[in-house]
Amino acid sequence: MAEQQNPFSIKSKARFSLGAIALTLTLVLLNIAVYFYQIVFASPLDSRESNLILFGANIYQLSLTGDWWRYPISMMLHSNGTHLAFNCLALFVIGIGCERAYGKFKLLAIYIISGIGAALFSAYWQYYEISNSDLWTDSTVYITIGVGASGAIMGIAAASVIYLIKVVINKPNPHPVIQRRQKYQLYNLIAMIALTLINGLQSGVDNAAHIGGAIIGALISIAYILVPHKLRVANLCITVIAASLLTMMIYLYSFSTNKHLLEEREFIYQEVYTELADANQ
Repeated sequence: MAEQQNPFSIKSKARFSLGAIALTLTLVLLNIAVYFYQIVFASPLDSRESNLILFGANIYQLSLTGDWWRYPISMMLHSNGTHLAFNCLALFVIGIGCERAYGKFKLLAIYIISGIGAALFSAYWQYYEISNSDLWTDSTVYITIGVGASGAIMGIAAASVIYLIKVVINKPNPHPVIQRRQKYQLYNLIAMIALTLINGLQSGVDNAAHIGGAIIGALISIAYILVPHKLRVANLCITVIAASLLTMMIYLYSFSTNKHLLEEREFIYQEVYTELADANQ
């Protein structure tokens, strides 16, 4: 039977197999389903920002003072339909190749750990920036709302880059056309990551989550690549170690007793709950 090449030029049967992209498709549909739930059932207030805070957006004053659950929840939320559409498109395009390269289990691990880790990195980075600026002594409470799957997507994008670097350098395809295709895919992914980070320099974009997700995804994928795919126990150990390190970081940095942070936490919740009480009258 004739063979064709998938996005990362891994040999596969010519007929289309939905199972080959099942996890990527599931993640895309999950993001869409959560967004519709968010709009229909989790928007009791007129303010979009207040609704996102209630539903689980990543707010550093809240996430770093006990609301660790905001890290996984926020990566499934989106600010609007355009935000959702761009993330789902990127997830689908990058995910189908990454799923075939690493397999479903590794892709899921990279996606989840990168996404949660990116949210933690973003929250602490915002706290670090504010606490080392004049804004820290300002009476105004500055709130940055972090939502979206972009940190997780940057994680699988970085993992895809690592895989393609390995293929291009260590295992070049003997066919020159496929060699060029693999190099183009590598260059395109690197360009996409670079453009995302450059775009993140503008106001309103959570670039810390992009950077954190890319770093975590790259580190996990390097560990996976160094271990042969057939050594399933070893690969499982890598996943457990990565998840354990992330859990430890969450424990260390998400239960701050900083007086200033706790005061801002109380203020934010008071404002949102007052708005919610007024809406229910």
